[in-house]
Parts: sequence; C-alpha cells; structure tokens
Amino acid sequence: MNENEPKNTPPPKEIGKATLRRRKHVAGNRASAQRDKLDAQAQVRAQQASEKAATATGKPRRGQEKPRLQASRRAGTTLSRAVEDYLQDHAGGNHSAKTLEWHRTALGLLRTYLEKVRGITLVGEVDAPAISGWFAEMRTSPGSRGKPRSERTVQTYARSARAFFHWLVHREIIGSNPFDRVVFPKVGKPLIQTIDAEEFERLLLACTPTNEAGPIAERAAMRNRAILWVFYDTGIRISELCGLRLGDFDRKRGVLTVKGKGSKERRVALGQNCLRNLLYYLDKQRPDEEELAEWGSAGEDHLFLAETRTPLTKNGVTLLFARLRKRAGITGKRISAHIFRHTFAIRYMKLGNDPFSLQELLGHEDLSTVRLYMHMNDDDIQEQKRKYSPGDHLPTRMPGPRETRRKGYRTRRPDQRKSAKSAQVLG
Repeated sequence: MNENEPKNTPPPKEIGKATLRRRKHVAGNRASAQRDKLDAQAQVRAQQASEKAATATGKPRRGQEKPRLQASRRAGTTLSRAVEDYLQDHAGGNHSAKTLEWHRTALGLLRTYLEKVRGITLVGEVDAPAISGWFAEMRTSPGSRGKPRSERTVQTYARSARAFFHWLVHREIIGSNPFDRVVFPKVGKPLIQTIDAEEFERLLLACTPTNEAGPIAERAAMRNRAILWVFYDTGIRISELCGLRLGDFDRKRGVLTVKGKGSKERRVALGQNCLRNLLYYLDKQRPDEEELAEWGSAGEDHLFLAETRTPLTKNGVTLLFARLRKRAGITGKRISAHIFRHTFAIRYMKLGNDPFSLQELLGHEDLSTVRLYMHMNDDDIQEQKRKYSPGDHLPTRMPGPRETRRKGYRTRRPDQRKSAKSAQVLG
C-alpha cells in the first residue's frame, strides 16, 4: 500500500437538520446580545459626553429644562407678592388677627429696608449680609413713636422674618434660608412683674372717681371692678375678655368659656369674689334690652360694654388701665392685661403648684411657656434671700453695731431737728 494514499477513515456522522437549526439559533442570540451590549455602552458614552458638555457650557440637558425654569420663576418672586401669599396662608390657617398684624408689621419693615437701602426686590436676592444689615438698622433707627427700639422688639421682628423665610424654603421658592448664616439677635431674660395685693386694692378703689357721682359713675365703677376681678382671677388675654359674650358665662356653675387663639375654647372657673362682682355688674349695672334698643344696640350680647353701649375694645381697656394707674398713684410699673396674666400664673403656681392645670387655664399648647412661671419672681427671690441670708447665719458674733436698721424712718423737718437739739441741751 502506498504510504501517500490516505488512510481509510470512517465517514463523519451526518448532522441532523434539527441540531443544525439549534446551533444557528444560539449563535444568532449571542450576536444579538453582543450588539445590544455595544449599543448600550455607546449610549452611556454619549450621555456622559453630553453631561460634560452641558456642565462646561451651562446649558441644561433635555428633561432638566422644565424644573430649572420653574426654579427660575420661583426665584423671581417679588418680596411684596411673597409677603402677601405668606399672610394669606396664615389667614387660611385660622391664625389670630394679632399674629397677622405682627407679621405684617415686621415683614413691612424688612421689605422697606431691602428695597430702599439694598435695592432688593426679589426673594431670591436676599442674602445673609442683607439680613444682618436689617438687624443693625432696626437697632439704630427710631420706631413708630420716635423712640429707639428695644432689643426684645428687634428680636420679635427678627423671629417673624425668620418664620417667613422658613416658609419660603418649605414652599421651594428659595433653596436655602439666609437666616441660617446670620447671628440671631439675643435678649436677656426679663424679670416677671406682678401686681401685689395692696396695688390690686388700690386699683379697685380707683374705679370710683373722686369728683364724680351718680348712676353713670356707679355703673362705670362696677363694670371696671368686674373687669379687674376677671383679669386677676382668670389670667385671660385682653382680646379674650373683649370677646366674651353673655352665652359664654355659665351662671349656674360660675364658669367662663373663653375663646383663645385659633378659635380654641377653654373653660375657666371663677372664684367667689370674682363671681360676686361679675354678677353684681350684670344684674344691676349692665344696660338692659330696652336701654340698648334706645341707643341703637338692640341685641348686643357682649359681656362688657363701653359707655356708648357698644362692645368694649382692647384700646378702651388699655386707656382704662392708664386712668386707674394714675388714680391709684402706682409708679414705676405698668398696669396691663399681660401683667394681670403674669400675676394670675405666679399666684396660681404658689398656691396650687400644678403646672399642667395652669397650662390648660392659660390656653398654652406648650408646657415650656408655663415653665417660666414655675420660677419665683423677683419679690419672692428677695424675700427668700432675706430669710436665708448667709450674713445672718454665722456661727459666732462679729464685731460691729448690734442695733438693727430702724423701721418706718421718716426725715424730720428743720423745726423738729432744732427742737430735738434744744431738748438734748436742756437735758
């Protein structure tokens, strides 16, 4: 056999048509997956290149234009428009008229300063230096009455503005709060002033004018005494007293239903002295329906009425306190509904020592406000100091005079001093 001749090898097995079709299908799938992978990688590279180009040129990518346009419109909101929206939001939340007035005053001062001094009209332009400049301007410029603003007033306005910018951030009108980068005004903790028993008695006596007499003067005196007793015995706010109606007084139980901030109601029981004075005014001195009709106030149901048979206003109560303070000869201390509120809280804590019921009676949502009254006021502190004075509790007697300070010392007149000296000489 010739070596060059091919050897006899068995013929290859024939591949079935089904197997061939399966192999072609697998190869096709592999090729398709490879193409999809390459296409995805190319798409990622193109997206990365587009982002780099947008970052370099500042041009937003497709899909980002709408959010940026919305942010631009929000940042272009004017201060005046934002303030009005903010106040409207508070009004919709049933906030009190006093709160709205407070925010309107503070934000009006801020807007005036930013527009006239800084030339800022858009909320997005307000920065930390502008806020700090406003703080400094409020400390140096006079207030509405021509007097310098106190540090507490400056802080009160600053709190209102801070709440406004917090609202802007919450509404996504601005991205950050400029108040986060400024030093907020701080004030010291003031002493809590109260009205002692002697001063309260002098105020009750001052309700009767010395040079006036007759039914009108007696009616005014009885009404004023009832007002003083309600303030002293309940600690309600001046707006709450002016808003009391006849239907808010439960005669049988001796309880007042008080409508506080946000139209929240609470019940406050009256003591016997307060109840007696209030009932005397309502039954004996308050105008009846016939008299109210003659004055054009038919159906008037407010608890306390002015001389004109109309509801008593907050300004009327403030003027009443000023007159009574002058008649009573009280100097060096303000007489206001808030001082009565402090007096009630301090007295209640000293007598009852129950901060939780005091919180309900005062209408406070947070107990932290009531904690202020858990500390003694200045008069109690000084009394405690005299009682436990370290200088009076030494173990041994110290050198010096043994006589105590004279009590009730009065300065003598010149003629009394001369007679005293003559008596000493003759003696």
